[in-house]
Amino acid sequence: MSIRSVITVIVTALGFAVLSTGPALAHAALTGTTPAADSTVSEISAVSVTANEDLLDIGENAEGFVIAVSDEDGAFYGDGCVSVRGDTASMDVKLSLRGTYTVAYRVISDDGHPVEGTFTFDFEGDASESNLVQYAERPVCGETPVALVDETSAPTEPTVMSTAPPVVSPSPGTDLTPWIGLATIPVVIGSIWLLVRLLGKKDSEDHLD
Repeated sequence: MSIRSVITVIVTALGFAVLSTGPALAHAALTGTTPAADSTVSEISAVSVTANEDLLDIGENAEGFVIAVSDEDGAFYGDGCVSVRGDTASMDVKLSLRGTYTVAYRVISDDGHPVEGTFTFDFEGDASESNLVQYAERPVCGETPVALVDETSAPTEPTVMSTAPPVVSPSPGTDLTPWIGLATIPVVIGSIWLLVRLLGKKDSEDHLD
């Protein structure tokens, strides 16, 4: 066999080896989302991501999978519970306010390879907040999410009426010096009267001597 033939056989064998191992080395990749990235929708009940192969089925709560929906102010929506069916992972979500929303996702392919990323979409809702449910942190399935409360509408603590007598304190800038001086006048007068009596008594005793 000539050298050229040997080289041809080796190259052909290497080509078959690369082609046969190619699918084994390939990892899952995202093929689509709902809503579609950069799209505009007027109704929405769930968000989902679809891969080019089946995703890992790891139980009801799909631990390790994440789908998070947030608005431009950083408020989160949905309950954080991800369901996996074949090549698609989804989470139920309800929106009411129009605006741009970001979806962050992390899914795991059947071979254990994670796929993660983000995409955005515009929602043409209304300006009403009647059905608005927002959370301050990303909800985690099975845990009670931290609700986002508007400080302007937060309930105030009830006022407790006190039965204690009011404490009168001087108003700012009030000078108490004159009042202190008037309070010491009776003490000074009493001291002078006592001194006069003692001196008078002493003079009387001197005369008797």
